[in-house]
Amino acid sequence: MILILSAIRSYAIITGEDPEQQPLDFDQDDNYDNWKAKEAEAASMIRLSCSSEVRRIIKGIRNPHKMWNTLETTLDIAESYIGIQDILRQFWACRPKEDEPLKAYFTKLSNYRIHLDHTDDAVTD
Repeated sequence: MILILSAIRSYAIITGEDPEQQPLDFDQDDNYDNWKAKEAEAASMIRLSCSSEVRRIIKGIRNPHKMWNTLETTLDIAESYIGIQDILRQFWACRPKEDEPLKAYFTKLSNYRIHLDHTDDAVTD
């Protein structure tokens, strides 16, 4: 439960909805201290949720909002190596489900194939 509450508090920092506050007085501003603690917590959660390979992408970045944006632009595109590997993994793991039409399964496979068309890992018919 504590982890969930912590994640909720940190989410606004990660998305940039809760921007860094300017301290009124570095020695006595509890709001600023609380915000900095949430920021550190958010950055830590992002790092801990990444594999060592992905963690290298955000190495040296301390701001969780910048971390998130860096990960999004690096990993969320099909042209990136990791994006291609993820699509390829999904393609190989895709199986027909009993409760869905066979056409839906073939559509998924076709979409994966389209995403991989112009890569070294292109899937042929």
